[in-house]
Amino acid sequence: MPKKAATAPPSTREYAAKTSHEVSRLAQRRRHAGPEPFGDPLSGVVLVAEPPAVEAGRTVDALRRSLAAVKLDLAYVTWAPPSLEEILALEPTVLVAVGPAAGRSIDTLHYPLAKTVFSESPEGSWFVWTEGTAGLKLPALDPALDDADAKRRFWRAFLVLRVLSPDRGH
Repeated sequence: MPKKAATAPPSTREYAAKTSHEVSRLAQRRRHAGPEPFGDPLSGVVLVAEPPAVEAGRTVDALRRSLAAVKLDLAYVTWAPPSLEEILALEPTVLVAVGPAAGRSIDTLHYPLAKTVFSESPEGSWFVWTEGTAGLKLPALDPALDDADAKRRFWRAFLVLRVLSPDRGH
């Protein structure tokens, strides 16, 4: 289980500006790949989600509401397939694949420091992705929007993220 993510990792203004600029530049380059990424790129928590099949607004809204429910509003969300540059620029302490296709897209980056691949990890269980990054694989979100069983399966796995909530101390 990963340590709680801080609201913002300790960094200088220059580092924050560089990272924000780099992530913004990469997002501009891949705009066609899905909805616009959202959240704080310095949060340390990065979700790579499968692009919505049909209704992007509905999927984005559900993901935002889900993150708010576990008090991770600042988590950064991008869409599969991510680029290796994007993952390197973000330097996450937690990397979450939302859906099996998102997990496979992370695996195809062949990140040299990866210890465990997403496609072989069980849903809803933490694993060591790299020495400093915890990984988590979740079920796809789109099916959960219309199917009660898929919704329960998604939520059971998603609620594991509660351990990262900044105010989890009671």
